[in-house]
Amino acid sequence: MKMVSLIPKSNNLRPIAPTTAFNLRRAKIALPTLEGYLFRPVASILYLRAEGNYTMIRFADGSQELICKTLSHVQGMLSQYPQFVRVHRSFTVNIERIDRYVRGKGGFVVMECGTEISVANSKKTHLATAVEQYFGARL
Repeated sequence: MKMVSLIPKSNNLRPIAPTTAFNLRRAKIALPTLEGYLFRPVASILYLRAEGNYTMIRFADGSQELICKTLSHVQGMLSQYPQFVRVHRSFTVNIERIDRYVRGKGGFVVMECGTEISVANSKKTHLATAVEQYFGARL
């Protein structure tokens, strides 16, 4: 069976660049709120916290917003950004915004805003893998 390429051959085409730190700073996400939609930069998100069928999002400027979607749904909206890691059944964190990780049974992360977020035992390996892939450092 002969393979047919659907991509036209042209010297003017450039491959799509993967998500970079520069692209992340410019990227925005549309977040459904009770009043409508909020458009915020993805890089400004510190963490997501489950609130039943809603999600509370904490931003770097200290503000927070209640989103009309579950944590799993919002995490899915951010799936193209590998720095968002689920560390607990109620929390997803932006690992670029972690100030430090404190070891323990599961340990906890301290975010740039000072909030301490527990890391579930079952999520510790997942967090360690994400940190190693993203930063090249081992927890």
